[in-house]
Amino acid sequence: MQNNLVFETIGNVELLSQNKVAIFSSKDVSLEITSQATSLIKSISSLSIAIAGGWQAPLEKKVFSFYTKQKSPINLIYYLAKNINLFKASVLQKNLIQRDRLLVIAPQFKEKRPTHKNISMRDELLFSQINKILFLSISPGGRLENYLSKLSSKKYQLYIMEHPENEAYYAEDIVALNQNNMEMLLV
Repeated sequence: MQNNLVFETIGNVELLSQNKVAIFSSKDVSLEITSQATSLIKSISSLSIAIAGGWQAPLEKKVFSFYTKQKSPINLIYYLAKNINLFKASVLQKNLIQRDRLLVIAPQFKEKRPTHKNISMRDELLFSQINKILFLSISPGGRLENYLSKLSSKKYQLYIMEHPENEAYYAEDIVALNQNNMEMLLV
């Protein structure tokens, strides 16, 4: 993973110094995973941390939308895979930016739309700035499965939502996260 990516920001850059966790989910997830992830995300909203992600997959979008609307201590970091000058903040996002609770960040891109290369660069930037990664779901053979196998537990604290569909990814260096042990995100 590179540590020298040049990036641009909108919002409160001090959020990068907070305790932060990146959230990932595969694109296609079952209703069971979605339901359980929704409960877990609601529980996490009581923690004083920043939640980060690219917010592209449907479940990731749902998480971002939930936290954008909440009056909780959760701060948000939004990693873009496109030119930051094309970011159009919603009214809720503008409010969070004004209250220093949202940081929008992106590598310097010229492209107007996300490309596979941009997504990889965005994720490289995220991994260079965040060492706690929570996977809500992982599809076999996908990008997230590749990330999980490449991310070293020596450098990263890895979590996966505890659910039978995620059991294939349990390992001794990966915490199966649930509502009873979510405080581990604070360590």
